[in-house]
Amino acid sequence: MAETIELEIITSREVALRAEIRDLYIPAFLGEAGVLAQHLPYLTLLHAGEISYLDASGTRHFLYSGAGFLEVRDNRVALIIDDFERGEDLREEDLRKKLLETGARIQSSFKGAITPEELQVELARQRELHLKLAICAKIRGK
Repeated sequence: MAETIELEIITSREVALRAEIRDLYIPAFLGEAGVLAQHLPYLTLLHAGEISYLDASGTRHFLYSGAGFLEVRDNRVALIIDDFERGEDLREEDLRKKLLETGARIQSSFKGAITPEELQVELARQRELHLKLAICAKIRGK
């Protein structure tokens, strides 16, 4: 069996996930990064995006994460984030509906219906929805 590393996802409210994993892929500050057992100490900022890990039984899991931090030390990975959703909790139909609503708000910006600040919020929301839909596609096997 492959070596494992302990993963903890910590939010401001709780330790939201604790698992023994074989690998982890994260949206690190300078691009996607991977972590395996016996990884050297590592600290990085996380961008919002997809996180995936292979659990000890060989099942790949997908998460959506907001921005945060990652620390690797002593064969343990700690993700410190506030916003995260398990891939299996994402509902594709709801995400598509929200994406249409966001698209309409973005289109309305061409008519001056929303402020530039509101447009930035909608564009960020649209990016988040696209990332979540990509996770749904991976889970269902494309």
